[in-house]
Amino acid sequence: MPPVVGPPATFIAKKAHILKELTSPLRDSSPKGGPDVQILPLLNLINSHPLLVTTSSCAGRVAIYVEGIRTSKSARLVDDDGGGDATIDAKSGSVGGKGGGGRWIYVSHDEPIGTIETGSWRDLLFDGTHIATDDSINNDDLCSRRYVHFKFEPMILHVLCANSEIANKLLGIALAAGFRESGYNGHILAVRCSLRIDAPVGYLSTSGDSVVLLVDDNYLKTLMQMSIERFTENRRRTDRFFEGVKKSFNLGDVEERVETKEERRIRKREEGLRKQRDILGNAVETRMETVENNTEPESA
Repeated sequence: MPPVVGPPATFIAKKAHILKELTSPLRDSSPKGGPDVQILPLLNLINSHPLLVTTSSCAGRVAIYVEGIRTSKSARLVDDDGGGDATIDAKSGSVGGKGGGGRWIYVSHDEPIGTIETGSWRDLLFDGTHIATDDSINNDDLCSRRYVHFKFEPMILHVLCANSEIANKLLGIALAAGFRESGYNGHILAVRCSLRIDAPVGYLSTSGDSVVLLVDDNYLKTLMQMSIERFTENRRRTDRFFEGVKKSFNLGDVEERVETKEERRIRKREEGLRKQRDILGNAVETRMETVENNTEPESA
């Protein structure tokens, strides 16, 4: 029988450093300041394996986001007659990205269930943000707009693996659970899927102090209803991944930490949602399978 090979010393050191930061009371570099409460059981399970450690994660979220400032640079184009080239001002940079002063207006990692009793979806999603009815931006200057996006982003998880064998095994579990866009580079495995929504719903005013909406409240309501379906399916896939990891690696119950008030609130809410998920689950799963089969996956 070949000798049992333990994890490399470099992996052991990295894992110790990551776990120290994960359990630290200090805020990390993420906007939230720490991992999402909803994904902590999965993080604890994976981190209990001696050859695995999580490096970053998001449980899934719905958000309103303002693009960053785009930068200008010169681009050279050749005219159709081949009679030379001309220099134009082209917009470049992070189109739809987070750099250059992009910011979140609204973020929630909870499933938005039910209806709003008072007010509107606009009031919820743009709470505290001034909504302008018109803007002085010129129609021929559309490329300079900083668009406001409605986003749903499913669970994403990055795991550092001690070797390629353990990475391949974890990748198989992720694919079987429905995270079909998963893959790894080196020994970092990215667990992800295509349950995304990214729809422009407005743009930042010229003055930068308000948002000009391009859609009405009914459209925002539709996006939120679509997000509810994706939250449900995202949770189902995450649960399948959790159970797959636990069974495939023969991991026992992870010792629970002392539950905080926020964690208890999330847990109680999850218990209330579980019955709803069971009712909606089969129909939503069928619908999501249809959506994914008709959607070209993003390149890694």
